[in-house]
Formats: sequence, structure tokens, C-alpha cells
Amino acid sequence: MEVTSSVWTIVRALHRAAQIQRRAAAASEPGPVALGLLNLAAQGGVRPSAAAAELDVPPQSVTRAVAELERLGFVRRVGDASDGRSYAIEVTDAGRRERERFRDEMTARFSAHLTGWEPEEIRRFADQLDRLVTSLASDAPARPATERKPNAWRTSS
Repeated sequence: MEVTSSVWTIVRALHRAAQIQRRAAAASEPGPVALGLLNLAAQGGVRPSAAAAELDVPPQSVTRAVAELERLGFVRRVGDASDGRSYAIEVTDAGRRERERFRDEMTARFSAHLTGWEPEEIRRFADQLDRLVTSLASDAPARPATERKPNAWRTSS
């Protein structure tokens, strides 16, 4: 198999793996945006604007996810002393448990498909995949800013 064909196989496989992960997140109780937010908050307090940028979703999606995660007791808002209007989102113990539950579920699903692989093969593949994704992320184009159009219902005539 030539290199070009192999590279395209990797591109397609990464895309399919991402689709599978998104479907699993969409089927989870919190949902994909809330689950992504939970993962970010578990790494340390995160501002809503930073979360929206990292998750590549509109700010209002993060606002809804924060409200839902708060209702479930998975996160809390912590005010910013330097800016009274801003806050960070922090994960609670219950949120850590939910995140761990989802990770365990995903690990079990993936592990079932690695039956027959040697532990060293799995470790080597994980290292190579991480190296590839890290390189891809460093070269990813910035998302173009969307043009904001005035609300036609609010403009004065």
C-alpha cells in the first residue's frame, strides 16, 4: 500500500472514531456539550468563553450546559474576584464521578475491540496516535469568526 493511501486511511479512521465518540457523548445523560464542559472543568476552572472556544460551540450552548450541569450537581460557578461579571466553572465531586463513569464506559467499549492486541501494541498505538493528534492540533487552522448580523426585528426604520 502506498503512503498516500495509508495517510487517507488514517484520516478516514480518525473521522470515524470521532463520530463514534460524538454519538456516545450524545447518548450520555448530560449530552455532548455538557460532557465536554465537564471534561474541561475537571482539568481546572474554566471560563465559559474559553470553554465555548475549546469545544467549538456557540456561547449559549455552554450557558445551557452549565445550567444543566449545575442542576445535576456536577459543576458550580465560582465568581472572579477581579471581574465581578465573570465566573469560572468548576467540577464537583459528583461531576468527577460522572466523568469517571463515562470514561470507564468508553474505555470498556474500546477495550472490547482491542481483544487480541498485546499490551505493548496498545501502548505503542496510543503513543503514536497521541503524537499524530498533537501535531495535527498544532497545525489546525483557526476557526473563522462568524459575521454578526443585526437582528432585523430590532433595527429601527
